[in-house]
Amino acid sequence: MKSKLFIIVVSLMMGLTLGNDLWAKYPDQKIRLIAPFAPGGGADIMARTLAKFGNPYLSDRIYVENIPGASGAIGFREVSKSAPDGYTLVMMVTSIMTGRHITKGYPSYSLFDPICVAAQDPTMISVKTDSRFKTINELIAHAKKNPGGLTVATAGVGAIDHFYMRAFANSIGVEFNFVPYKGAGPATVAAAGGHAGAVGSTYSEAFTLTTGKKLRPLLLFTNERSSMFPDVPTAKEIGHDLVVVNFRAVAAPKGIPKDVKDVLAEAFKKAIENPEFQKLVKDMGLQPTFIGPDESRLFLKKQDDFFTGIANKIGMKPQ
Repeated sequence: MKSKLFIIVVSLMMGLTLGNDLWAKYPDQKIRLIAPFAPGGGADIMARTLAKFGNPYLSDRIYVENIPGASGAIGFREVSKSAPDGYTLVMMVTSIMTGRHITKGYPSYSLFDPICVAAQDPTMISVKTDSRFKTINELIAHAKKNPGGLTVATAGVGAIDHFYMRAFANSIGVEFNFVPYKGAGPATVAAAGGHAGAVGSTYSEAFTLTTGKKLRPLLLFTNERSSMFPDVPTAKEIGHDLVVVNFRAVAAPKGIPKDVKDVLAEAFKKAIENPEFQKLVKDMGLQPTFIGPDESRLFLKKQDDFFTGIANKIGMKPQ
């Protein structure tokens, strides 16, 4: 009996040792980082930047693969069904929060384990540089006097800017005339050209037009003022507790081993802390940041609660 017990204990110890050795070798094969959007877009560029700076800490194993379609749903679905072994990752953006309120069957963020948040793209309201509205209070006053009279360009129905601009309108008690465009680019160009009274966008989406003095920000949906726009107030400052960011995060299929998750998180942390990485990301109009796995889970939950609350408030139903 004792000899059998001894054999069992030794076998268990060998299994544990072998398991640890296997994970100690991670990664020993290629790591797919899926960008669920077309090449050249924000998610794709961030994925490639992270892969470049993260590769030195992961044995040069990461490569980026684009699986676009259905506003990111195809790529997200592909990753959610992959083995949770650390060899398939996804570049997650805010559409993972908004998509399910627009399209039935859109994958939920709960199907993934976050590795980290790598950058944040704050949101704002902007107007044409020579607009009659010099402050956000002037815009609000006009909107209150003219219900539905102020046209606001958005990247489309259900886009992140459509969500938070609807939330802002509800918060200040006004009606905007929302005009959906086919993406953030056309929406910001429309406002810069005077074809819309204002536009909701992220920093990066309006970066070229704001630095080129074609658009002028009036309000930021951030926790604090930005060094890029030090004179522009936050929504909090004018009494509306709205903080909205379009994030860039790395996630894995649900169930990834903690050992592997920690290896990936540490590699991406070192990548994000690289001064060259930070400069490149800032040049995109983004704010580089590292939020680890546990904190990322809380961050994503808060974001999901926010967008779910807006969808319920405005009666948005997935089609």
